[in-house]
Amino acid sequence: MKLGRRCFSVLILGFVTSSFSVSAFRIPLPFSTMSTAATAALVQHQFAPQAAELFNNMKTPASIIAGAMVPLGLLAPVLIQNPDGKPESRIETLMRRSYTPVTVIALLSEFISVVFATVAVNQLTETIVQPAASVWDLIQRDYDLSWAGTNAHFMFGMFSFAYLIAVRSYFNVGGGLLGRGVAGLATAALLYMVSIINRGVASGSGVVASGSGDKRLSYGTSVLSLFRHYGGLILARNSGRGFRPLELGAVALMVVSLITVVWAILQESKE
Repeated sequence: MKLGRRCFSVLILGFVTSSFSVSAFRIPLPFSTMSTAATAALVQHQFAPQAAELFNNMKTPASIIAGAMVPLGLLAPVLIQNPDGKPESRIETLMRRSYTPVTVIALLSEFISVVFATVAVNQLTETIVQPAASVWDLIQRDYDLSWAGTNAHFMFGMFSFAYLIAVRSYFNVGGGLLGRGVAGLATAALLYMVSIINRGVASGSGVVASGSGDKRLSYGTSVLSLFRHYGGLILARNSGRGFRPLELGAVALMVVSLITVVWAILQESKE
């Protein structure tokens, strides 16, 4: 009996001693006082696969839209002249004459988007990419122009594609009240797409903590901010020592060609 009590006392004493030793060593370490934000700022990971996936997400729909534009706008274009010989309003004439130029511009815009995305994916896959704090941080650091160009050209081509659908549907039903109604549906979808994209651009890639408070990572408040950012990057690349004759010549030729097309459409619509 006494031996059992002694064993029980030894067990109790051992439990109390072990509990005290565990709690005694629960002392906060010096580095645990570092703030969570400061610790997170030092942690960087490899986000190249996620960035490549984002570019592929843009490349696939851009290719689909480009493929749909060929039969819609080039293989079966809207006739410049009314086949019935009936007089048309100036707006209808502008719609007819702008159909093929808009098709060409939109198709080439989608091509540029695909090229931007393809080259970026190849670079992310073939080269050694430095770690970053997030996917957005990686894109802004190394692929800002590629990402802005991919999105800007894709969206411009998509908006132009909606315009082609509106014009095609208007003339397919013979214009009039029905044509206005069908074209209005395409225009409503276009406006809704712009609204969705505006919200996406404004929301950006989340919020991060900074010294002056929370900062939202985004291009701006609307799709116009994206286009302005893309244009600014093009100009910055061709200023000073970053001058690129081929790229600058392409931009200059594009501007001159656009002015020529618009001038020709406006002049011919007066006849």
